[in-house]
Amino acid sequence: MASLFTFLPIILLALICLRLLANWRKLSKAPGPTFAGCSDLWRAYQQCKGRLREKILDLHAQHGPIVRYGVKSISISDPEIIAIVYGSRAGFVTADSYKVLVGIQNGKEVPSLVSTADETRHGALRRSVANAFTPTAVLDYEKWIDATIEELLITVSKKKTFDLSSMTLWYTMDAAGRFAFGEPLGCLQVEGDVGDSIQLVRDRFNHWGWWSSLPQLEKLLYRNPISIRQSRTPSRMAAKALAKLKERTGESKDNTGYTDLLQRFLEASKDHPQLDTPGIIGMLMSTISGAGDTTASTVVAVIFNLMKNPESLKKLEDELLQANLPAIPEFAQVSKLPYLNAVVKEGMRLFTVSTWPMERLVPAGGVTIVGMFFPEGTTVGCLPLAVHHNSKVFGEDAHIYRPERWLTSDREQLRQMEAAHMGFSRGRRNCMGQNIAVLQMKKVIPALLMKFKLSLSDPEASLEADYSPAVAYLKPLYVTSQPKR
Repeated sequence: MASLFTFLPIILLALICLRLLANWRKLSKAPGPTFAGCSDLWRAYQQCKGRLREKILDLHAQHGPIVRYGVKSISISDPEIIAIVYGSRAGFVTADSYKVLVGIQNGKEVPSLVSTADETRHGALRRSVANAFTPTAVLDYEKWIDATIEELLITVSKKKTFDLSSMTLWYTMDAAGRFAFGEPLGCLQVEGDVGDSIQLVRDRFNHWGWWSSLPQLEKLLYRNPISIRQSRTPSRMAAKALAKLKERTGESKDNTGYTDLLQRFLEASKDHPQLDTPGIIGMLMSTISGAGDTTASTVVAVIFNLMKNPESLKKLEDELLQANLPAIPEFAQVSKLPYLNAVVKEGMRLFTVSTWPMERLVPAGGVTIVGMFFPEGTTVGCLPLAVHHNSKVFGEDAHIYRPERWLTSDREQLRQMEAAHMGFSRGRRNCMGQNIAVLQMKKVIPALLMKFKLSLSDPEASLEADYSPAVAYLKPLYVTSQPKR
C-alpha cells in the first residue's frame, strides 16, 4: 500500500506529461511557444495580462503568416484567410471562445446575434433586423446623432483640458441610447457613467476576454445547474429600453412617428416571431454595447493620430474649410470627402479593438490555408491588426501612419487594401452597425476639429489601452482644447 502511494504522484505526473505532449503534437507543424501548444493556460495567462495581442504580433514578426497560440488555436496574418474563413458559404462556424458570451435569462442560455453558433438561427435573426441598418435606414437616426454632437460640443467648450477617451465614450453611449430608443443615457450631462451602463457593457466584454481561452471551465463555474438559475436584476439600461418598448406597444398601432431602432424592430417583429420582447431588448442592448467603446476608441484613435501628425491634421482642416460645412455637418456633406475618408480608414487600420483573432472552427474534411493543412476542429482566424501590418498589401511602411496610402490612383492596390481592411470584421458576421458607426465618425470628427484646436497635453503621450477584455478599452488621453475663432 505504501508503495502505491509513493508511485501514484509519479503516475499522475506521467499521465499529465503525456497529455501535454499529445496536445502539442496535434499542430506541432505550426510555430509558436511550446507551452502554448501544450496547454491553453499560456493563452489564458497572456489574455488576462492584456498581452496576448502583442504576443501574437511578435510571433508573426518572428515566424511568418501562420503561428500557434493555443492547443488548437492558429492565427494567420495572410489576407487570403479572409475569403476562405469568413466567406458566406465557407462552412466555418464560431469557435468555442464565443460560448462564454452567451447570455442567461430566466435560468436559460439565450444566444445573441454575436454569440450564437447556429448559422441558421444567426441568419434568420440577422435578416429580421437587417432593414434597420441599411445605409438609407441609418439616415433616419442622423437627427439623434446631431443632438448628441451638439451636447458634446457644449460640454467640451467648457473645458480647457479633458480626457478625450472618457468624453468620446460618453458621447457614443448617449448617441446609442438616442438612436436605439429615443433617449440618451445621460452620460454627457453628468460627465460619467449613468446607472453603471458603461460598466455593465465592460463587465460583459471583460468576462468574454478573461474566459475565452477556457470555455469549458467557464461553463463549469457559471453555467452549472445552480449558477444558471440565480436571478439577475435587469440593468438600468435594459429597464429603460423595456419601458420604452411597453410604452410603444401600448400606443396606437398606426403610430409611426418614431425614427429609432426600437421602432424598426417593432415593425420587423410582425413578420419575425423571434423578435419577441426578449429578442428586441437583446438586440437593443447588443447594439448599444457594440456602439460604445468600439466607436469611441476609433474616434479617439483617428484624432490622436491627427494630433501626432500635424501635416495630416492641416490637410484635413483645409478639406473641411473648403467644403464650407455647418457646425454640425450633414452626413451627405462629409460622406465622400477624400481625406476624411482616408484618415478614418488609416486610424482604423492602425488601431483595432479586437484583442485576439476572430476565431472560427475548421469544418469537416479540413482545409488548406497558405500552404498548411488544418484538420477539422482546429480554431483558425486572424488578428485584424496582424493583417493590417501585412507589407505585401499595405507597403513596406505598413506600420506607419500615412492616410495618403488610401488616395492612391492604383486601383488594384486600393482593391487589395480594401479587401484586407477588417475594421468591421468581414463575411456574414461583419458588424451590422457599421453604417451607423461610419455616420457617427464622419460627423463628430469634423465637428470637433472645426470648432476646437485640440492638442495633446503631453506631446509624448501614446495611445494606451487595456487589452485584457475582448474589446480594447482606451486609457485616459488628456488633450488641451482652444475654441477656434
